[in-house]
Formats: sequence, structure tokens, C-alpha cells
Amino acid sequence: MRTLWVISGCVLVLMAYQRPAAAQTMVEYGAAAGASGTASTGAKGVGTAIGGMFDSLNKTLDQAPNQAAPGQVRKAEPASHPLTASPAKPKDGTPGRGPAAPKPVYEDAVGIQKGMSCDEVLHRFGPPAMAFAGEDDSKSMSYASKAGGVQVECQAGKVASVDKPSAGPGL
Repeated sequence: MRTLWVISGCVLVLMAYQRPAAAQTMVEYGAAAGASGTASTGAKGVGTAIGGMFDSLNKTLDQAPNQAAPGQVRKAEPASHPLTASPAKPKDGTPGRGPAAPKPVYEDAVGIQKGMSCDEVLHRFGPPAMAFAGEDDSKSMSYASKAGGVQVECQAGKVASVDKPSAGPGL
């Protein structure tokens, strides 16, 4: 009998708080809808901007020279980029740039020693995989080597410390 009174009391409490709960739901829905409406106002002119871009592209293409006559297919010419195009041979007979220089080969970073100059490290071992500038002309550099990562600390232009991978079993 006691459980019947507890259950009926719970039902009455739920019925009494139904309206405030519904009001809270409506307030939260309104806040979310308002926020989504505000967020979308920044994208109003995107469609107009894209349309204007395509109009401008069409005008440019209409003015392009060497257009094929209607019904004819024009053969596409290979595009050349100034950085990737092979250099033309000068008319005076002197050779062009020639083949590209080979990539430099750097020493293994395990050879970095304390006391070396930082310029020597950069010259012999190449640019680091990662570098951070610190205070008072200090620099932290990370090199990748065959044995693992090598951490180098430079201060005042000299290597102050080198943290090399330790040789484990089997190495």
C-alpha cells in the first residue's frame, strides 16, 4: 500500500512540473534556432561572389585569342610553367643552364660533437628536421639519423649539448 502512495506522489509531481519543463524546452529551442540564423548571415554573399567569378571567367575566355571556329576542335598546347620549363637554347650558340645540380649529401647526425660551431653543423649535417629559437641566442635542433633522433642545443654559436640515441642490444 505504501508503494502505491509513493508512485502516485511521483506521478502528481511529474504532472505539476510538466509545464515548466516544456517552457524550458521552448526557450532552449529558440536560443539554438537564433544562433544558427546568426551564424548563417556571414554566407549571404557567397553565391553572388561565385556567380560573379564565373561571369568574369566567361568574359576572359571569350576574349582569348586562337579560338577554334564553331564545330572545330582545337588541339591543346602543352602548358609550360616558368619554373619547370626547360630553358631555351640562346640564339648565339652558348649552352643553356644545363642539368640540375645534384642534391648535397650530408653526414649522419650521430657525428655531431659538443663544441662544434653551429654553422659547421648546418654545413656538414644539413638543415635540421626541426629547429626552435630560444632566448639569448640559443637554438634547439632535431636531426634524424639512422640510429634515431639526435637533439642538439646551440648557445652563442657553439654546440652546448648533444643527446644521441643510445646503442641498445643488437645495434
